[in-house]
Amino acid sequence: MLRNLLPLLTSLCILPFGSVQAMTQCTFWGNFETKADTNMLTLNQPSKNQLTLSGQLLYRPLLKSEKHYWLGLQLVNPQIVLDKQQINPSLYGVPFAVKVNRQTKQVTDHHFAGKLKPEDKQKLIAIYQSLHIEHIYKRDLTAPTLLTESDNLGQYQVEYVEQEANKVSRSKLKYLSTKPGAQLLDFSTPKVLADSFELKLDHCGLNALSGDNHTLVETKKGDISIEVKQRIQFNLNPAPVPSTALLLSLNENPEKWPQLSESTLYPRPPAKPLKDAKAFIAALKSQDISQLSSEVLAQLLYDNEQYLSALKEVIKSNALSDKALGRLLLMVGKNDSPNAHQLLVDVYLDGEIQGKQRFRSLMGLKYAEQPLDPKLVDLVLESANQTSSGEQQRLSNSAMMVLGIIAKNQSGSEFSAYMGQRLVEQLKQTSQASRQVSILAALGNSGNAEQQDQIAPFLNANEPKLRQQAADSLGKMSNETSLKYITEQLSVESDKDTKAALLKAMGNNELDNKQIDGLFSYSQSQPKEIRLASIQALAAQAKKDPDLKPRLKALIRGEKDQQVLRALMQSVYSN
Repeated sequence: MLRNLLPLLTSLCILPFGSVQAMTQCTFWGNFETKADTNMLTLNQPSKNQLTLSGQLLYRPLLKSEKHYWLGLQLVNPQIVLDKQQINPSLYGVPFAVKVNRQTKQVTDHHFAGKLKPEDKQKLIAIYQSLHIEHIYKRDLTAPTLLTESDNLGQYQVEYVEQEANKVSRSKLKYLSTKPGAQLLDFSTPKVLADSFELKLDHCGLNALSGDNHTLVETKKGDISIEVKQRIQFNLNPAPVPSTALLLSLNENPEKWPQLSESTLYPRPPAKPLKDAKAFIAALKSQDISQLSSEVLAQLLYDNEQYLSALKEVIKSNALSDKALGRLLLMVGKNDSPNAHQLLVDVYLDGEIQGKQRFRSLMGLKYAEQPLDPKLVDLVLESANQTSSGEQQRLSNSAMMVLGIIAKNQSGSEFSAYMGQRLVEQLKQTSQASRQVSILAALGNSGNAEQQDQIAPFLNANEPKLRQQAADSLGKMSNETSLKYITEQLSVESDKDTKAALLKAMGNNELDNKQIDGLFSYSQSQPKEIRLASIQALAAQAKKDPDLKPRLKALIRGEKDQQVLRALMQSVYSN
């Protein structure tokens, strides 16, 4: 907790940014630096550190729609110095985007151009939380204006005042509450000891910023105290933004951004392999794999990636316990190397290996975040194309869906686009309904909206299962076009199970008031399946709009079915 708290404290007061409403082409950058001095007292043991974060902060308006817009940011050439020692700043240079609701001006989603760990995502989110001024842009601030905002420490009150034209002062007055996560160590409400910032604005947004913040966080017992003094400066850079900045080359739709892999962002040290494959297998068999810690097993597989092919005979001979085999195949999948991909595909294709282990190899393969060799993709598709039934058919369907998941893991990449094209080819080449269902499911798993026009015609298929799967797949590609396909079919659909699938798919989108009212109309005097689906869709909306909960609560009294009641209770009372 303490380790994660320091980065949050040292990113509380980063500069607010301009609004996308100002100008559609307002892409700019500026010189940015923040210095933070931290004094910590833990069980009467004092410690100090000084952190400096600097770079060129790049801002770019991105995709806009009727309901929301995206803003992109990147710290170009970041530099971090901790106690006079430079540390690796690469994670701070990952481009990221925030999705802002046009009506409420609240952030509803985040997207990153890399497979960051949750705590590192939070560092970038913490930066933007202080950049967010969408809710005050073009607002009348001639009189002191008090607003309630929040950051990674909690909710606070802040005052804005326009000092003169295009010049605004910002002062955080006091914290009102503590973020729930901070309660793990029973922290008191943070104290604002000082906070004063001056913002200069122009037609694009921020032109310059400078100011200081002084914050104190301590436990209620007083055994832990963290005091941070921070100075921030930002000045617009008139020089052209360098074309090499990654954010400039990315799609205006962040959901189509290619993802820097975890192995790229968090490179591991060189492997230390054993003498040969025989020694590797002996090392595995000498331990209880089912009980071995994930870290130790992952390191053993990483060090000996070159010998992974030798595991096939071990798996085929059942030399390990069933529990150990399940764990091994899972961890091979997480190894995510070309040798791991090859082994898992080989196991899946070998009809002499137990079906359970072949299925487990597919479940391991779904962790792939590195592109599969096209030859392996061809082998999997060729196997799935073969006429089969029973266990082989179920394995083939699973293989197709796993290919879709892998494409989703690599969203925005060339491999993801290639995988989508191959799946569409398969869809066009078959007339077998069960196979069409599995391919539609795979396309849905990929989340690639570029294929939605290939899925939509199946909403009119004769087979209800095809219509249901098409609805489910389009629901995983939430955008205005897929929503239009879904709502148009809902207006003419007669099958209750397909109606339910369409309603659930609607819930994955941001809906307007009319569409939400439509969902409520399906929550009463309809078959159970339709009522349940409408409640589930409304529950998804209530997560972002808590004002819907009283309307959902009003439905409880009139509902008799236990399953629908449980869904209603969960939608009203769950966080």
